[in-house]
Amino acid sequence: MFRLTLCGSVLGLLAVAAAASSNGPVPHLPGVRLATPPKIDGVLTAGEWPEGAHGQDFFDKDTFVPSPDKGEFWIGYDDKFIYFAGRATTDPRKLVADEYRQNVDLSGNDMFMLAVDANSSGQDADLFRMNPQGATNLRLSGGRAAKTEWLGEFDCVGKITPDGWQVEARIPWALVARPAAGKHDLTFNVLWYQARQTNTYEWTITKDDFRNFPKWTEVDIPEVRKDRSIKLLPYAYAGVDEHGNHITNAGLDVKSEVGGLTVVGTANPDFRNIENNILNLDHSYFERLADDARPFFQEGSRYRSFGFDQKIFASQRITDFDFGVNAYGRVGPKTQMAVLSTFDIGNQMAFAGSVGHRFDDSRTLNFGFAHKGERGLENDAVHMFYDQRVGDWDAYVGFQGTNDQVTKTGSRINAGIFRENGGFSGGIEYVQVTPGFNPALGFSPEQDLRGVNGSLGIQRQPKGGAVREFSYSLSGADYWHIDGRAYRREINLENRYLLRNDLGVGWGATASRFEDSDDHLVSFATQYPVSNTYRNAKATFAWGRFQGTPYKQAGIQVNYRPVKRAQVALRTQFVEFGGFQRQLILSANYDVGRFEALGGRLVRSGDEWNWYLSYRMSGKRGNEFFLILGDPNATEFRKTLILKAVLPVNL
Repeated sequence: MFRLTLCGSVLGLLAVAAAASSNGPVPHLPGVRLATPPKIDGVLTAGEWPEGAHGQDFFDKDTFVPSPDKGEFWIGYDDKFIYFAGRATTDPRKLVADEYRQNVDLSGNDMFMLAVDANSSGQDADLFRMNPQGATNLRLSGGRAAKTEWLGEFDCVGKITPDGWQVEARIPWALVARPAAGKHDLTFNVLWYQARQTNTYEWTITKDDFRNFPKWTEVDIPEVRKDRSIKLLPYAYAGVDEHGNHITNAGLDVKSEVGGLTVVGTANPDFRNIENNILNLDHSYFERLADDARPFFQEGSRYRSFGFDQKIFASQRITDFDFGVNAYGRVGPKTQMAVLSTFDIGNQMAFAGSVGHRFDDSRTLNFGFAHKGERGLENDAVHMFYDQRVGDWDAYVGFQGTNDQVTKTGSRINAGIFRENGGFSGGIEYVQVTPGFNPALGFSPEQDLRGVNGSLGIQRQPKGGAVREFSYSLSGADYWHIDGRAYRREINLENRYLLRNDLGVGWGATASRFEDSDDHLVSFATQYPVSNTYRNAKATFAWGRFQGTPYKQAGIQVNYRPVKRAQVALRTQFVEFGGFQRQLILSANYDVGRFEALGGRLVRSGDEWNWYLSYRMSGKRGNEFFLILGDPNATEFRKTLILKAVLPVNL
């Protein structure tokens, strides 16, 4: 009965929502070649920017509600650069503009974002972010590691004005993934994040559907000289531990362009001195994976499509290796690919490859393959995923299969439909996973199941009253074992409210039955202020029953910026579940200058303590130096002092 009720409710509400309007004509702006390039000084001089390539009026990305403030932009180009200017008419006292450097995280800052898909591939885009102080952030197609030597940068100047803020930018064509020289219609969009609203607005309502994205027409793309150089990033570090023992290591990262593909290689990579992400203490029946922060695996990450909630490849499975090769890019106007291989000499090798093809504006197909080579533990996995849009509907079907030397063969299939429009979202999916499904290099938290899951969501922005925005979501699943035995059944309800005084509150409730265990959980969270990611506090509470045992959880997060260049973050969590657990993470960073910083992190997990301190000088396309006291990823403090140097070379 639960299964029928869930399916009927979701399908019924999806059908009601289908009455929304269909896609309208795609807007466009003409490509205007600038005879005189604008001066990038943050001052929008009359006549400096082409009126023929001007856009204004922005709409909430999720609810389609018009922005309460005025935003406008201009775009043009010449043989070397794309030029962009944006102006926001808003209350300058409520702006968040804490960053001032290049290639930094702008999360929580007011910003304009220019997205350019010059190939009109519909699969990825180059995204250029800029805030009121002229700070920038790049998210280039395919995914790139945050290394200025490899990523590149663009010029940007921003100014806060009496009636808002404005920005001017000059973006080299060389940064943009582009087709051959000549006239083309480019796909693009302009987005505007307003921190005080905590909302992203877009110039054209796209519904995340490629068919709705605006066009930048008749752009005469210049012939850009290909960068055929080989970029080397050799590193070496030396230090001592508490016993006076010497610690030394060296390695090399290399990057180049080969036949239209970006190729990254690494020998003896340094993972020891990269600060890994840490999972919280949340309990689950299933495995959880922290995000991978290692630069080698960030390169081309968005071109590697291997699944969603279950993947045939997850880079976190590769803990260490001696050398590796990573290649990614476009092999046609509508086809992208990525391959990655690592070798741990004498132990194992790993390989993963992915190809994505867009047949037209509505249909895409992705294929992936992963192989783990280890004597006696050979494992192969394949992934195929087909997606098709019909109006506002998104239908998909996927298949994954594995062949393991020990567990033999297994498969996973899923198929579903999803719809999102004007603050409404909903979908339903069928999933089947056989007991033998085992992607050794992937992420498959549960097997031996079949059944359905569904979700419904509503998000609204009232025009008046104390509530600025609210959302409700309902989701559920009903899974049983392949042989018909009951497995997992759950229903989840979440409510979130954002008040006009910038206070956020939310609560949720979950009821589930896993095998023979009846579980339930109620949670509550509050945050103030929501719009400022640099200065805020958040508290979470949860209580219920898990695996037949009472469960209680409390957590506090505080972000504080005592002075302009300093940032402190505290996260602490307490869990009572068959015993008492606690976790504390305190991190701090101080920008000495644009390219120098002091930082550190303290971690307490249970009765174990670890901390480290660091000094770095990096980000200016020159020699980089790091001085590290302690080990960032140890479970307990290690008395080590290491000096690391990275010396970029171009051949």
